[in-house]
Amino acid sequence: MPPPGVYAPLLTLYDEREDIDVDATAAFGRRLVDAGVHGLVVSGSTGEFHLHTAAERRALLEAVIEACPETPVLAQVGAPAQRDAVALAKHAAANGAAALMLITPYYNRVGPAELAALARAVHAAVPGRPLIAYTMPAMAGSQWPLDLLRDLAAEGVVGGVKESADEVGRFLQILNACPPPFAAFCGTPALLIPATLAGGHGGILAIANAVPERCVAIYEASAAGDGRRAADLFAPLVPLIGAVRAAGAAPTGLRAATAARFGISGATRRPLAPVADDSGIREALDMAVGAPV
Repeated sequence: MPPPGVYAPLLTLYDEREDIDVDATAAFGRRLVDAGVHGLVVSGSTGEFHLHTAAERRALLEAVIEACPETPVLAQVGAPAQRDAVALAKHAAANGAAALMLITPYYNRVGPAELAALARAVHAAVPGRPLIAYTMPAMAGSQWPLDLLRDLAAEGVVGGVKESADEVGRFLQILNACPPPFAAFCGTPALLIPATLAGGHGGILAIANAVPERCVAIYEASAAGDGRRAADLFAPLVPLIGAVRAAGAAPTGLRAATAARFGISGATRRPLAPVADDSGIREALDMAVGAPV
């Protein structure tokens, strides 16, 4: 399993024609690594994998891995069809992805038996690559059942989880049901401190695209057992997270914050539209960036 820490689910950068700017995206990933993040995720929800073709997903992954050769790069390989997820997993493993992430099937709602078959098929296709079950109920509409995670972990099929929900109780249940070396990542900023203090593997945090240094500092304080310092470091993030979420459908608010911070392109792929007024985001960003770390 990749080492613990803060991983940034990388934004995908577009040009004004809505084409993916592969080189700019890879360069931005390098910039986040230089800012201190411990790893990257390609084709996560923040990266808008659901708006991309399989060829675009493969090209992005190859470019980011090439730009960040000493950094763990995780590839989210979920797709509506199992055969496509398996093909993406094989490509990711062949091109050096440190681990695979697998979101629950979206649009179709499948049961535990089908989920188990999906995980086993991806694992069987690339048995030497760690597989992380990805729960994102707000977007995919479902989550990996706790008992299924426990069983798949015991089988050696799934080696970790990314929990993108604000459920501290469920996260603690996962830690209890799936002991080390199982790696439990949180996917929401508010969970980073309790998850890390409880023995989690860190966080895969969208906000790390905009404020990587602060996210890493929060994680490091939590990993050192200094919950008080971690809380103080987290406080300036709260207004920024609120402003980003209020700006519109994800990841448009985050894109606006990251564009304001790093000068990346604010172009989107429709139907998502750029943020019309980013003044509130900029104000909250200035506070978060200017606060001591």
